[in-house]
Amino acid sequence: MARPPALDTFVRDALVAGRSRGEISRALIEAGWRPRDVDRALALYAEAEFTPPVPRPQTFVSARDAFLYGLTFVALLVAVVNVVSGAFELIEWWLRPVARLSLSWNIAALVVFVPVFALLDRRVRGDDRETPMRKIFAYAALFIASLVLLGDLVAAIALALGGGLGSEVALKSAVVGLIAGVVMLYYQPDLRADAGSGKRRST
Repeated sequence: MARPPALDTFVRDALVAGRSRGEISRALIEAGWRPRDVDRALALYAEAEFTPPVPRPQTFVSARDAFLYGLTFVALLVAVVNVVSGAFELIEWWLRPVARLSLSWNIAALVVFVPVFALLDRRVRGDDRETPMRKIFAYAALFIASLVLLGDLVAAIALALGGGLGSEVALKSAVVGLIAGVVMLYYQPDLRADAGSGKRRST
């Protein structure tokens, strides 16, 4: 949600008038503004003894960012889906050796999309962690992985209560939970970086 222009205008005018950041923050919070919005409005300007206040550079989403992160996300999704699908095939074949083992499409997809993801992820990881698309990508991965983990847990509990949690279902649930957990752990550094930048802006 965008900040109201009145808030940004007030903060700039107050800084020009020589008011301290503490005074501005207290006045706005007492007037009913959310502390988070106040901190973000103040963070638009550098803490420098200069008049008028010096604006900080603002990040934006470029077409290049949208393309790279979008393709990276698709490559990650395809790779994860095929890892899970291939693991399911192996579980079924292991428990029922008479079952036909067919991994050709899974292997083909992994051969193509894993290198694509590795190359693109290395490329985007060279960018600044503060870019909006990087934050969106990390939180989207966390959101989907969290939903998968919660859904996997609900399904396992429901099947256990109904007496239908056999060895095959238990193994498949474990695979889904493991893969989702790996994705969450992989993007933890990005989430910590975002949390750290938020703390720096608020101080």
